[in-house]
Amino acid sequence: MSFLQPWMLAALPLIALPILIHLINQWRYQTKQWGAMMFLLAANRMNRGFARIRQWLILAARTLAIAGLIFAIARPLASGLLGMSGGGKTDTTIVLLDRSPSMLQQGMGGVTKLDSGRQQLANALETLGSKNWVTIDATTGQAQPFASLEAMVDSPAFQSSSATADLPKMLDSALSYLQTNKPGPTEIWICSDLRESDWKAQSGTWEVTRDGFEQLPQSVRFHLLAYAEPPQNNVAIRVTEAKRERVTDNNVAENSLLLSLRLNRSVDEASDEKITLPIQIEIEGVRSEHQVELAGAQSEIRNHRVSLPATMQRGWGKVSIPADENNADNAFYFVFDDPPTRRVVIVSEDRSATRALEIAAAVAPDGSDTAVVEVLAPEQIDSLALEDSALLIWQTALPDSNTTPTIDNYLNAGGQVMFLPPSSLSSGTGAASPGRFHGVSWKSWNGSDDKVMVENWRGDQDLLAATKSGAGLPVGQLELSGFALLESQTPLTKLATLTGGEPLLARVPTSQGGIYFWSTSADPQVSSLAESGIVLFVAIQRAIERGQVALGQTAERIAGEATEPTDTWQQIAGAESALSTEYGSQAGVYEADQRLFAINRSMAEDQRDALENEQVDQLFAGLPFARVDEQAGSLSGIVREIWRLFLITMIIALLVEAALCLPRVIRSSAQQPALGS
Repeated sequence: MSFLQPWMLAALPLIALPILIHLINQWRYQTKQWGAMMFLLAANRMNRGFARIRQWLILAARTLAIAGLIFAIARPLASGLLGMSGGGKTDTTIVLLDRSPSMLQQGMGGVTKLDSGRQQLANALETLGSKNWVTIDATTGQAQPFASLEAMVDSPAFQSSSATADLPKMLDSALSYLQTNKPGPTEIWICSDLRESDWKAQSGTWEVTRDGFEQLPQSVRFHLLAYAEPPQNNVAIRVTEAKRERVTDNNVAENSLLLSLRLNRSVDEASDEKITLPIQIEIEGVRSEHQVELAGAQSEIRNHRVSLPATMQRGWGKVSIPADENNADNAFYFVFDDPPTRRVVIVSEDRSATRALEIAAAVAPDGSDTAVVEVLAPEQIDSLALEDSALLIWQTALPDSNTTPTIDNYLNAGGQVMFLPPSSLSSGTGAASPGRFHGVSWKSWNGSDDKVMVENWRGDQDLLAATKSGAGLPVGQLELSGFALLESQTPLTKLATLTGGEPLLARVPTSQGGIYFWSTSADPQVSSLAESGIVLFVAIQRAIERGQVALGQTAERIAGEATEPTDTWQQIAGAESALSTEYGSQAGVYEADQRLFAINRSMAEDQRDALENEQVDQLFAGLPFARVDEQAGSLSGIVREIWRLFLITMIIALLVEAALCLPRVIRSSAQQPALGS
């Protein structure tokens, strides 16, 4: 049990007063033997047992009355969340509110999880009180203090967002705030629906953050308000591809848009129940509706053709379905435009080592040869022009101080650069290649008579991710006869590693663009990259696509992950209530510098994976942690004062004590039975 005024419990020894008074009252009389009284006592022996019981009951009632008064003044709280969490005045309250799209799932009365959690938190925190109020933004992870609870609840940090929450990042920000500001006793409140995409239970950040909280000098208690109820009847829609196509038939040009859609249903994978769902497609205000039959948990619609005006080349659109259990995943925005020219620049000191790269870059995924591939020798670097390039492939000594600024400007515009070890390094001399780029440099070449194999690779993201159908790339089939060792001053993201842990493909962390390092060559005498072909082709094509996105006039971004500054964005479509400061994390279409941006929720928001209770307990192992589970639309308070119950107990105890103190009713002589009767 928790108390708002726990200092009043220091008065509990006062319940001993009735006992002391009783004992003193007994001790002040001295027993004198008197014949008449002894006769009366002997006559009353039959009633002595009841008298003793009555005295003990009176004593217990008086003690209970005092205890009830003390507990009532201490203002006790009743809650499954706070029942055994202690008490005392809190110096600082930190709130971590998950406001991702999954929290807009509706419950009783059409109330969402987010609205229920917001109301429950407001009521509970108003009852408990605090000196300082702080919230951790679910999108940016930044800590923001507030002067009052009302200001915090009304802030944008308590409103819905299209971005996926990052609980490890939020807790790390809370830890940094406590380490920097050093407040007194602190309570951290977390409100979430326990989606795996928000909690990232496998992240190594959890252990580090948990250790940090354990080492804090002040007391920190964690409270979790969980809305873990999964959706039962919900459909989510998203656009996987929007591609404009112009076809000429009998001298008649047809301008159309090919849309590919994916629909996820919250039903069992084995379910064969079929439903008919109307899908509304909107192209810059012009709407059309199509009926689609869905079966199973997931459905794909490939290349649905939508007619466009003959002169339309670029634009935006939206697909939507009728309202259901969660309206946050019922719409998806998209933008389209003709892609820019597929121009690739290759700087090579050995054309035989980069021939496979030229071929892979020259062919588009649709089989056309529309790419422009320009090959430069090292002595031609002075004429390097990257303004309209989708990809730069570099196979020579790393850029010097004269060339680095040009490549940095290209990266800041979203360009992609792929480095391969120079032939002079792989020639077997073992000498290190001079130069360093973004803290990375080549070390010695590691040749081997035995084939070196790939140990593992990232099949969930970046250049080596699995295909849209889920098939993985044959990265594990690659064979190397040698590779270059990388030396980096910054941690590298290893996308593929060789036996022994050395990287085959690594990415350098950047705020814009992409920097990739291959540790081996595409020379057939060095590796099977060219012979196998698939891995190299897919990696180069994906890098080109990313570069084209940076060059194009349209771009799609995941909510909360837009790298462009949003302060100049103008909203074209989306929620009218969205604040301009939140455009980067609110679904919609925005325009800036004649570019169109489509912002949408992440793919993880369409999944139903939730943490198990054991996983949650393990994440907070060793920390003062309490949890309460609620449902959307629930009106019951999670924190309730029960001092009235103790006052009622005190009153009942006093009434019982008064009844026991009443003198016994003695029957008159007329009511006594006659002797001998």
